[in-house]
Amino acid sequence: MSLEKVYDYFRNYDKETYLVVGCMGNEPTEQDIKAFEDQYKITLPEDFKDFTMSPIGGLYMEVREELWPRAKQFDVGPFWSFCRGLIVYGIAKDIPDFLDIREKTKELHDEGFTDYIPFLSIVGNGNEVFCFDKDNKIVLFDYCEGEAEPIDGTFSDCLLKQIEELEERKNRKLRGEDKAK
Repeated sequence: MSLEKVYDYFRNYDKETYLVVGCMGNEPTEQDIKAFEDQYKITLPEDFKDFTMSPIGGLYMEVREELWPRAKQFDVGPFWSFCRGLIVYGIAKDIPDFLDIREKTKELHDEGFTDYIPFLSIVGNGNEVFCFDKDNKIVLFDYCEGEAEPIDGTFSDCLLKQIEELEERKNRKLRGEDKAK
């Protein structure tokens, strides 16, 4: 799949259902990306770099709270029912730390996992993060296990699949499938 399919999705997404925030006007330059690559002695995949330099790079996307109320302390439900959004880390100027690939990479490397560059996470799942490995292959890294599972496809494929899975979780939530029977 191409990055154009990602852009098509965001040109037409349901604004009543999703809150979507991107860097919009604070896009990084090629020099900003090069500095990050030089720091970690990597070359990021082209489709990720192109996305990062677009207005939606540094992406935060979640189902609006009025449709998917946030969990309260001691709420119980199936795991999927807490995964209400996604984050694609970016390099935008003045990007909040929770969206900053530089901060997330430093955190992961400080924990000793220096073979990975985190680029996407699911809001509500603090155990796993999608990363590029040293060969620019995508892996799903599990913090608890300290292991990475290979994922086929490109950055664009991965992002579109995660959006599709978010749509499925949202539909399940709206149907009440997270309620105890």
